[in-house]
Amino acid sequence: MEMPKGSNNRLNEQSANRRNGNRMFDSQNNNRGGYNAADLHRTNGFNAYGTDKQMYDLSDRTSWDDGGANQRYQYETLLKEESIFRITWKAQHGCGNPKNNCNMVYQWTCDTCDQDDTACITKGNVDGMRVQIKNGLNTGTSNDANGLQNVKNTHTTNLNNNRGLHESEEYYTMAKQRARNTGLFIADQKVHGNKQINTRQNPGGTRRGQEVPEERDYYPWTHPTIWRSHLIFHNNLTECDEKMASQTQNTNEKCHCIPGTAANTAAAWTQAQNAVVAKETEAECTAAGGNWDCQIFNIPKPKCVQAAWSQVNNLGNVENTGEGGLPQHYDMEVPSAAVLKASGCHAYKWGAGGNKNYAGPGANKEYFRVAWRMRYNMTVGDFAPYETDQICNQRSNAQQQSPIQQNPTVDVGVEMQGLRLAINTAQTGRTFQDRSHAYRITAKNNAQEAERVSTANGPGNRIWNLNVQGKRGNIVQTFPANEYDFWPRTLDLQAGDCIDFQWVGSNTHNNGNPAGDGQAGDAGEGRGGSDRHNIAQLASKDESYPIPLDVAMFADDFFTTAKCSFLDGTPVPSGNGASKAIGEKSAQIYLMSGGFYNGFGDIAAQETAGSNGAQTLNSLLNNVAASMRPMMCCTTAASVKPTPYYFTNTRNNNFSNRDQKLTIKVSNAKPALRQAQGRKVSSANLSPAVGR
Repeated sequence: MEMPKGSNNRLNEQSANRRNGNRMFDSQNNNRGGYNAADLHRTNGFNAYGTDKQMYDLSDRTSWDDGGANQRYQYETLLKEESIFRITWKAQHGCGNPKNNCNMVYQWTCDTCDQDDTACITKGNVDGMRVQIKNGLNTGTSNDANGLQNVKNTHTTNLNNNRGLHESEEYYTMAKQRARNTGLFIADQKVHGNKQINTRQNPGGTRRGQEVPEERDYYPWTHPTIWRSHLIFHNNLTECDEKMASQTQNTNEKCHCIPGTAANTAAAWTQAQNAVVAKETEAECTAAGGNWDCQIFNIPKPKCVQAAWSQVNNLGNVENTGEGGLPQHYDMEVPSAAVLKASGCHAYKWGAGGNKNYAGPGANKEYFRVAWRMRYNMTVGDFAPYETDQICNQRSNAQQQSPIQQNPTVDVGVEMQGLRLAINTAQTGRTFQDRSHAYRITAKNNAQEAERVSTANGPGNRIWNLNVQGKRGNIVQTFPANEYDFWPRTLDLQAGDCIDFQWVGSNTHNNGNPAGDGQAGDAGEGRGGSDRHNIAQLASKDESYPIPLDVAMFADDFFTTAKCSFLDGTPVPSGNGASKAIGEKSAQIYLMSGGFYNGFGDIAAQETAGSNGAQTLNSLLNNVAASMRPMMCCTTAASVKPTPYYFTNTRNNNFSNRDQKLTIKVSNAKPALRQAQGRKVSSANLSPAVGR
């Protein structure tokens, strides 16, 4: 995953290789992939989780200045509900391609109670659906509980050790008690266990965080999952709907046996209850004193999208896309607050006062904490995925042979000797995945909504997210991740549409040794390892020099025609008197300084004061925060012009990142959303895609 940035189990490593591939989930990906969690400090990597106020209050400079050791916070990207988020990814084995069958399931999970609620684990029935997302503050793997009776103590240990978590400890512990689905096809693999942690792809039951291997490897899963399905990219849309989308927990109940009864839902967790959760039918469950618990999200089923063609064994751009080729991508609508709440997500509130709450005009608006997952399943057509089950498993004693064999010697005809065919039956029908760090989705701000829907702005009503993908280094140092680029590179807007400007970065993207098969190093400008960005307007796309704010090169530029405001709805300040001409471009001052200055009036104030004395913007952005907090600009009828607006990043302009440029087009026409790009292949020419 390139946007949102996939972790690939990285956290804050300064090496090109991730430190612990078993940290939170089984990716099956190369150790060099992935992006660090976001920093908010301007010098060092994080050592604490940020509060709402520390992460989003623009008046709180201490959250990212050169303060003490307790002022180095993680940052969480914030998306507005129903905004357009252009997701992008790479798939080494291709998709939409007649050489293989593939499906890519895009999912999210969310906090089901407050992330700091230590009592959440003891509330109500133990159903395994508790989620309290933690990115982690170190790269160690969380501990797993040896039985339900140890879950609470194990959870406390994991919190004290600052481990990363998506799934809960009880989610994994219950899977260790339950029998695996023996009706599934395992070919000739020797599965070394009979629990849901043992699968054909993971026969030894290797643990990665609290992830359940059977849930990861098989889709849709037979038991309750914490993951809500949002999109499915598939070679065959009919099969996608019938075998996958229509069978998910979004719209179907998934049931299991959990401890306690309807009369005693908060029963103490005991060793005896481990046997209770292993019951496979409702009758067995109730007879054992358990509760037959059924989970359903009650949200729309995931959308099936025709997978576009992408090349096998290539991690670059796909062909036949505009602007000279782009990676696979899709303009996704972020789930609404109503959908998030209906599915069981915990609704936080921006509020006044307290360490955790952000005080501002946006108080009492709801937000939700989520993590994104892309699950990629591909295989060749050597067996029918939905018709091949345990009946076809290898049984040597019964002289029954699996349709696929481990490294078989194949008959090539005539009297020739057979030839060995390289096949790994644990990896035919192989699942990969990546996950993001924590994100937030917020309900729309009333003040910004009033501005956005103003009839004076124009007919447009969409919010588009403008982010930065990639990390520090040249192409061989960052591979298989990306070099820096604005994302989207080009935004086509209708007058009245808005852009939510925001980006995240790390202070420890040094890409140092160990580098594995790649090249160590972090070529670029400014302090080593630091991701930094800004936006400055250009007169034309082939130029490098930005337009000075005090030179009237255009009658109207983008920021004098747009209406901009910060997260809490506060308008970006404009100047007055002699400074009015520049004050009208205060939004661009915020972007040009990477959020260092809140506007024109803030420049003099920061150069004469500040929490640690006078602070002047460093020309290479070295004293700017690694992540920039959001600012939204809504276009107006005055923003419409026949030629595009062009922008650059002044720091990332050497030959490692020469093309970090942005194009914004504003017209009166409503632009179409960009679906998965690439040459389409007729589904009639493809074999059925594997789903299991």
